[in-house]
Amino acid sequence: MAGGLLLTSCHKEYFQLDRLSDEMEISPDVVAPLVHGSMSMGDIVARFDSTGYVGEFDDGLIYLTYADTLVDVMVDTVDLLIDEFYQEVYFDLEIGDNPIYISSNIGDTLHFRKSKFYGFSVDGDTRIDSIIFKEGEVMTEIQSTFLHGGILTISSDYLRNENRNSYSNTITISESDGSFSWTDHLDLDGYYLATDKSGDSVVFRMDYDLALINSGSPINPGDHCEINSNFLDLGFYSIYGVIDPGQIVSESGVLDIPIYADVPELSHLKLADPRINIFTENSLGLPFELELDSVIATAVDGTTATLVLNEHPFKIPAPDIAHVGETAYGEININNQTSNFQELLNIAPSTLSYRVEGGLDQEYLDHFILDTSRFMVEAEFMLPLDLSFSEYALMDTLEFELGEEGIDTAIIKDVVISVSTINELPMELGLQVYMLDESFVVLDSVFDDDAVFLPSSEVDSEGKLLSASENNNSINFHTERLGSLEEVRFLKIEATLLTSGSGNQFVKFYSDYSLDFEISVYANFRINTREL
Repeated sequence: MAGGLLLTSCHKEYFQLDRLSDEMEISPDVVAPLVHGSMSMGDIVARFDSTGYVGEFDDGLIYLTYADTLVDVMVDTVDLLIDEFYQEVYFDLEIGDNPIYISSNIGDTLHFRKSKFYGFSVDGDTRIDSIIFKEGEVMTEIQSTFLHGGILTISSDYLRNENRNSYSNTITISESDGSFSWTDHLDLDGYYLATDKSGDSVVFRMDYDLALINSGSPINPGDHCEINSNFLDLGFYSIYGVIDPGQIVSESGVLDIPIYADVPELSHLKLADPRINIFTENSLGLPFELELDSVIATAVDGTTATLVLNEHPFKIPAPDIAHVGETAYGEININNQTSNFQELLNIAPSTLSYRVEGGLDQEYLDHFILDTSRFMVEAEFMLPLDLSFSEYALMDTLEFELGEEGIDTAIIKDVVISVSTINELPMELGLQVYMLDESFVVLDSVFDDDAVFLPSSEVDSEGKLLSASENNNSINFHTERLGSLEEVRFLKIEATLLTSGSGNQFVKFYSDYSLDFEISVYANFRINTREL
C-alpha cells in the first residue's frame, strides 16, 4: 500500500533525466570447451602413415614394415647349355688299307663304321642326364674327296625326336670325282637327348656308317670324308640331372631401406626385436642351399655393421619329381635368436648390401628344371614398435603474425587456455614455444616453465601399460602478454621426447593405446558502451 501511494503521489518534474549517464561497463567471464576427443595409437599412426609402412600383429602391437625383391630368376633367361657344341669325324687312308676295300670288286658296297662319344659341355658342377630341347639346331657339314660315290648314315640312340624315334640321317654322296660337299640343318625343337656318365663327365654317342661304292678308282693319300656337326642356339623345355644352383641363383646388389631415409627421426630409436623375413618361391626341381653373404648395413653417417648368422646356409625347399611344374614355398626368419640383426638395424641403415648364391645340397642330387621354372627371394623388414629412445630434441621455427587488426586489449582482459590429457602412450613429451620478434629476439614463452607437457604412462617390466598419466597445463595470456603478441613474428617450438622409464627400457606401442584430451578456454572481457 505504501509503494502504491508513493507512485501515485510522484510527479515527473521531480526526475532530472538529463543527468543520467549513458556510459555502462560490464566484465563478463566466458568459459567454453574448445576441443574434446580421444585418439588411439592406431588412429595416430594411420593419420601420419602416408608411406604404407605400418601394420599390426594380432595382439595389436604396431610394427613398421618394408619389402623388396632380392632375387627373381626365370630359367628361360639362363644360359645353361653351351652353344657351338662341335663334333668332327674323319674317314681317311684307313679305308685304303682296309682288307675289305682291298679285296672288293668294282660296284661292291663297302661299309666303314665309327662310333664316337662326346662330352656335353656345361659350366659349374652341372651334370645333365637328359634334355628336351625347346630350340636350337644341329648343323652338319660333309665333304668327301674320295673318288667313289656312296651313302653316309649318321644316327644316335641318345638323340630322339618327339615321338621318341632315334635320330637317323642318310646322305647320298652323289659325286665320285672327289668334290662332294653337303650341309644340313636339323631343328631340335621337341628332341630328347639322353646321356651316360663317364667319370666326372656326361657323354652321348653318335654312330657313323660310311657305305662306299667301289668305282675302281684308287684311294690316294689325303683322300677323306670329313663330317662336322655344330649344336647351335640351344634352349630347353626341361633338363634332368645334377644342376649347379650357382649357375641359376647368383645375385648381388644394394637394397635401399626407405623407412630410415623417409623418417630420419627413427635413427634415434633402439629396437628390441627387429626382424627380416625371407620368403622363397621355387619351382625349380632343385633343393639347394642358399648362401647369404656380405650383408653389410650402412648408415647415413657411414657407420657399418655386418650380419652374422647362427645357422647358415639356408636350405631351400623345392618340388620333387612327382610334382613337376609346381611351386614350393619357404621362409627364413632372421631375428635376435638367429643373428645379430638387432645390431644392424640399431645403426639406422639407409642401405643394405648383399650377395646371394645357390650351392648344391648333397643330400638331394636328382634335379630337374623347366623353361617355366622360377626362383624368387623377397625380403621383408619388420620393425615392431618395441623400442626405447632417450631424450631427443625436436626444433622448428614458424612464421607468425596476428594480422592488420591485431588484438583489442581494451576489450580482452585476459585469456587462459587449459589443456587436460589422459595418456596411455609410453612416451613423454616436453614442449615449449618461444615468441620471437623480427630480429629473432625472444619476447616471451608460452609456458611459464619447462614442465612436462605430456607425461608418459607407466609400464611394467615387459614394456606394457600399467596405468595412464593424467595432466593439466594452462597457458595464461593477460592483457600485457596479449599486447606483446603484436610484435611477434616467429614462433620457435622446442619439443623433447622420451620413452617411459627415462628411456632406459624397451616399451611397446599397441594400437588400442589412447590419448584423451580436452582443450578449453577462459576469457575475461571488459566492455564499455562508449568504446563500442
